[in-house]
Amino acid sequence: MAPPLLGSSATLNPGHWFLGALPALFSQFPNLHKVEINYSGWAPGNGSQIDNQGLRVLSFSLPLLNDLTLSFCSEINDSGLACLTNCKMLMSLKLNSTPEITSRGLLSLAVGCKTLSSLHLNNCKGITSSTEWLEHLGTNGSLEELVVKNCKGIGQYHFLMFGPGWMKLQKFEFENEQSFWSIFRRDRDPSYKAHTYRYDLLCEGLKDLRLVHIVTEPKGPEIGLRFLLGKCRSLEKLSLEYVSGLIDNDMIALSQTCKNLKSISLWLKPEHYNVGDDIIFRTGFTDESLKALALNCPFLQKC
Repeated sequence: MAPPLLGSSATLNPGHWFLGALPALFSQFPNLHKVEINYSGWAPGNGSQIDNQGLRVLSFSLPLLNDLTLSFCSEINDSGLACLTNCKMLMSLKLNSTPEITSRGLLSLAVGCKTLSSLHLNNCKGITSSTEWLEHLGTNGSLEELVVKNCKGIGQYHFLMFGPGWMKLQKFEFENEQSFWSIFRRDRDPSYKAHTYRYDLLCEGLKDLRLVHIVTEPKGPEIGLRFLLGKCRSLEKLSLEYVSGLIDNDMIALSQTCKNLKSISLWLKPEHYNVGDDIIFRTGFTDESLKALALNCPFLQKC
């Protein structure tokens, strides 16, 4: 199989030729700034995957690389990820189903990649509950976009360790690895530790927020990522999908704070609520939430 023709960006689905051809391939295209390596559908009979050494070659061969996506790369671990610190212009990294990457590798990345502004983690099962990488990115990093989906070792309360990083963030997505039915059981987030969190975080630059499958307690004391709803003054796009524990007061506070809101998407599920002496099975938001949005969000175009 002949290698593909490459311009300023390349999407590679490597086969047998790839590993041996890496040095020659990248030496011919030193101006590549965007690379995607995808092993979706790969089987052992398809040949070898790119490994740590291959990623090292890539990091030294492409000095202008600023956007890298690694999908289903099972041979790359923390040592390989550390090689990306050689990519001094790396601004965007997406890791999809890279099972050998752990929190240690993310810390190396956070320390070494000073220009990183966008980080996507999807289905990375090896990441544990350590928050050191998040703390470093929050204190010393320049992230403007953080997307975390279906990473079992990362819970909503871990993001409270992001600290001052919230000030720079413009887009945040968190999708908890949790089934729809487990939401009905109201399982507590495993990252929860009572009475240890501060919510005096500034996130006034956040414009795009998406939260999926998280459980919060309406009366606290720990409200988790729900704290964002009353603080994002620049918010333009909001998506809440099966977020348990939200009530009208949350939406009213949001509408009074987020005057620039243009789009809101709500995927709700009914729960039991005490109303006077009765228990009512309904969603957390009522007509009062819709009225607040209509009155306070003049730029709202999509609901």
